[in-house]
Amino acid sequence: MGLEGPDAEYFLSLYKKFQQGPAKVAEWESIRSPAASQMLNWEDLPAPDPARLENYLSRLVVCKLNGGLGTSMGCSGPKSLIVVKEGKTFLDLMVDQLCAANRKYNTKIPLVLMNSFYTQTETGKALDGYRDLLEIEAFEQSRFPRIQKASGDPLDEKAFGREAWYPPGHGDFYYCIANRGLLDHWLSQGRDILFLSNSDNLGAVWDEKILAHMIERDVPFLMELTPKTLADVKGGTIYQDGDRLRLLEIAQVPDEHVDEFCSLKKFSTFSTNNIWINLRSLAEKLEQGALGLELIVNNKTVEGVDVVQLETAIGAAIEFFPGATGLLVPRERFRPVKRTSDLFLVQSNLFELEEGRLRINSQRTIPELPDVNFGAPFDRLDEYNSRLKAIPNILNLESLTLEGDIVFEGPAVLEGKVVLSANHGSRTIGRGELLKNTSWRR
Repeated sequence: MGLEGPDAEYFLSLYKKFQQGPAKVAEWESIRSPAASQMLNWEDLPAPDPARLENYLSRLVVCKLNGGLGTSMGCSGPKSLIVVKEGKTFLDLMVDQLCAANRKYNTKIPLVLMNSFYTQTETGKALDGYRDLLEIEAFEQSRFPRIQKASGDPLDEKAFGREAWYPPGHGDFYYCIANRGLLDHWLSQGRDILFLSNSDNLGAVWDEKILAHMIERDVPFLMELTPKTLADVKGGTIYQDGDRLRLLEIAQVPDEHVDEFCSLKKFSTFSTNNIWINLRSLAEKLEQGALGLELIVNNKTVEGVDVVQLETAIGAAIEFFPGATGLLVPRERFRPVKRTSDLFLVQSNLFELEEGRLRINSQRTIPELPDVNFGAPFDRLDEYNSRLKAIPNILNLESLTLEGDIVFEGPAVLEGKVVLSANHGSRTIGRGELLKNTSWRR
């Protein structure tokens, strides 16, 4: 299998859970959203005492989950190295945010990246350009063998190469920081508050109100949630189980209740995967043994072979921390870039950059962001970049559908509801051209 020691034991613990069958939520009708006492609203958190903030920041570690590739945009390299805005990558913006905080508060907040074996090498090369700016380190998470569904055997590395392996989800974070000495290292530095988020979530920046709340109320674990929309129907959420909170992922939902889970009725919020952890509380838990995180079985196909990946989610640890809480945060703290349509919004004049943070352009008068849908070939980053010579002015855009053989020669203006579909023809949008409430299909 190619694993030995603690790594082998860890994988085998997941495999035993897999053999026991999928863990589905029992008594579906009785589960409910958390009680008000275990849910807070960001708006209600007080601003911290400025005199204490420098000390609070000396206790902070910022970590980004950086194992993903840009496959949803047709890319094969680390997603965090894709240019996002003003020539800056996701990684550039992470660094800019922390450098600004370190300058302002005379502190040294470190940046930590959890890479996968897919991203470790390329990200490592990119980090050389930042080490004079701030304390930054990266570690490679575990890699486990994919299991053939038919036989239950691992894929043969000789036959499948790197595709025989996979990174076992972000719940692997706890195992990695404990077994590689990172947890002890941070605590020895007096850093006992961790803020962790996905590297492609441009809204996930450290927050002084949440940091102060974690310290002043001695909160062991906090998960940021935001109001659910129809675009978030498959996102995980939390629910009340006795006096504890638990994470609920779609894989745990009984088949007959999936539609209800995906609706906006039973659960009105979903997890942003922005997580705050008291590292002292975590160390105490890990001294008692590994966290028994709920197993997630991820079905994949590799070169025609059906396989499973045994994974865990970082948010599932919430159930092990008495006093854990959910925090309802503004939607601005959840700005993931999953597709080129998301990238289009971020790169447009709807957003401005300020010390690595995205700010909505104050000239935008429509409260909601435009509904943007890209079909082929705009759903691939290379085509997107070649066909959009300049991002249009979309300050007054309500919705956009874009697909087919279309090229923007220069800055254009899109307003209202715009549909451009050239699946049986082609169209060039000229520099300065205005398209307002336009529907063009060929």
